[in-house]
Amino acid sequence: MLKNNAATKKGIDMPMMIAFFAVGIITLFLMIRKYVREEKSFSDSADGFVYSLVSNIGFVSLMIIMVCLLRIMVSYLQVTGKLPSFQNDDVASSDQNVFLFNMIANVFIVAIQQQLVQTGFFFNYFFRKNSSYSAIMGILLSGVVAGLISLPGSITQFMMMMALGWCYALTYLYTKDEKMPIFVAMISAAVGTIII
Repeated sequence: MLKNNAATKKGIDMPMMIAFFAVGIITLFLMIRKYVREEKSFSDSADGFVYSLVSNIGFVSLMIIMVCLLRIMVSYLQVTGKLPSFQNDDVASSDQNVFLFNMIANVFIVAIQQQLVQTGFFFNYFFRKNSSYSAIMGILLSGVVAGLISLPGSITQFMMMMALGWCYALTYLYTKDEKMPIFVAMISAAVGTIII
């Protein structure tokens, strides 16, 4: 909400931008700190980012392709008039600072926070059992959480964000490393910000 109020068609609203970064960075720090503590008590520590990425490069690449294709497909349908524009999308402005703000905010704060909530905390609290039922329900409900926390302005936007959430949840369950769905979500957010 703060992000959407900071970037307007007229340009950047400085007080709102400062409020967004202050709240966003502090919240992100607290979330990462809590997740790292919980991860130590719930499971073995995950390997480093590069090792995890190299070990799962095929699957992570597939998820990146899937989320980017979904974003491009929805954007194409919106441009051709087959889908309406989403109400709370990033605002289009001639001010380059608005684009830069949206890119930084979406990729480095919003995407990470959303992944910590919809995959990290969600699976650690509710779906820790190693069973098919837990995995399937975790994926389905993680998608619903992803759709809801994006504050959708329409059922179509909710469905798109839910589908993206399923991709992130699959990435998390396959790799067993929270850094991988965060990486996929950051790329998805960058593509989504560019094509809007």
